[in-house]
Amino acid sequence: MMRTKFIMFSIMAACSLGSCESILEIDPISEITMANYWKSESDVKGYLNGLYSDYRGMTSTTLYGEDRGDAMVSGVIGGVSRSHQHELNEEYGLDWRTFYENIHHCNMIIKYAPGIDFTLENEKKRILAQAYTFRAKAYLTLTQMWGDVPIVLNPTESYDKESRPARNAASEVMTQILSDVRTAIDLFPETNILDKNRISRPAALCLKAEALAWKYTVQKSNDKNDLTDAISALEEVEKCGVSMMDKYADIFDVANKKNSEIIFSVYLKKDEYNNMYMSTLSMSAAAGLLTNDIVNKEDIPYTNSTIARHVYAPSPRLISLFSDKDNRASSAYINAINSKGAVVFTSQNKFRGTAYTDDRYYDNDIVVYRLGEVKLLKAELLCYLGGDNVQKAIDAMFSTRNRAGIGAYTGSMDQKVVQKEILDERGRELCFELKRWPDLMRAHHAGTIDIYSYIPNLVGKSTPLYFPILRKMIDLNPNLEQTDGY
Repeated sequence: MMRTKFIMFSIMAACSLGSCESILEIDPISEITMANYWKSESDVKGYLNGLYSDYRGMTSTTLYGEDRGDAMVSGVIGGVSRSHQHELNEEYGLDWRTFYENIHHCNMIIKYAPGIDFTLENEKKRILAQAYTFRAKAYLTLTQMWGDVPIVLNPTESYDKESRPARNAASEVMTQILSDVRTAIDLFPETNILDKNRISRPAALCLKAEALAWKYTVQKSNDKNDLTDAISALEEVEKCGVSMMDKYADIFDVANKKNSEIIFSVYLKKDEYNNMYMSTLSMSAAAGLLTNDIVNKEDIPYTNSTIARHVYAPSPRLISLFSDKDNRASSAYINAINSKGAVVFTSQNKFRGTAYTDDRYYDNDIVVYRLGEVKLLKAELLCYLGGDNVQKAIDAMFSTRNRAGIGAYTGSMDQKVVQKEILDERGRELCFELKRWPDLMRAHHAGTIDIYSYIPNLVGKSTPLYFPILRKMIDLNPNLEQTDGY
């Protein structure tokens, strides 16, 4: 029965997400399709399962969280994105259709689930809460990447003027994000986490804090209430039953999925969705570099086939963040060393996947939120408050630093210096977890760094910090305006 629901989701997606003249390129759902769906509780649950599958595909990429940052350089095979090179224009812009497909499915649940009877009303509330959180998360990523974006709150079921929406101001998008998150938080019937592969109230609280941090720094709200509200949300998460793992590497071990530190992670399983995004920072034996001369070959998370593709490598900047005492370094990256002691290439070592009999598959769950990040975001927000809160920010960093073996921060108490140390600590702790570009954007707008002199691929360039939209999108929808600077 559940498989039938997955298939139905795919059929409805095919009906609704095909090519058309709408800017969102979403065809309306046919009346025949709708007449045979949204009849029962199982219909809603099946559609929600499809939404999680949809989100997994949308999330498993370095494009939005890492490509434009400083943690990666071109790998042995290369073929890096234009985003990584910061060489974008309206011909090589980014298509936001995937996000609006996801939002469309959220809108379907939000519209139709309330009218369906459930055996347990709390089950309906929980599903709606997840849909609202998914929608808020999609809009947060959209505004982080494009700035001003269209707000679409209804599913595309007929062609009308709403099919060709203009871009809303980023401030309006943030208002909608926070409204959706608050609705979700109120809807969740429990305060704890029932399943770490599902969105929960603590995950929605993490999203709330993440959004408020962006609002305060990048959108320049200058409202200290945004900081205190975000800190309160994070402190509530700290009390939800999660705890720090003793060993950093164990957080990401496939054998420890949904461990004590995880708040929300995206489920991956071999033969269902074989490889998460870290395959692009890993080496394939097919590239010809994993010879018998590599003395630590069996320590490297490589594949025999082209499952892995060394498009990117951990950057010198990232590697320089780790001191000799930092035990996270060996979990973040690994150098392939030949018999002469020379480094042949560098691979990620954080998401090693599983070595099966036929090959290695990168079947790690995709970590969206975990307690280590919560503590470091709290540190960042406390530091922005200034005064005595700077020491509280330093204290909030202690958990991750202590586990890493580098101990408490003992440097300057100057607010800007501590802000930079928190940015560096997030770089070490959260490397390759799709957080770096938003982190750098907040740091830039908070005055911690000048992003144009800090990111190597931005030095000497004036590339706007938001993505352009494709020319063809504007051709299809004359109500859209190009991102400033393109």
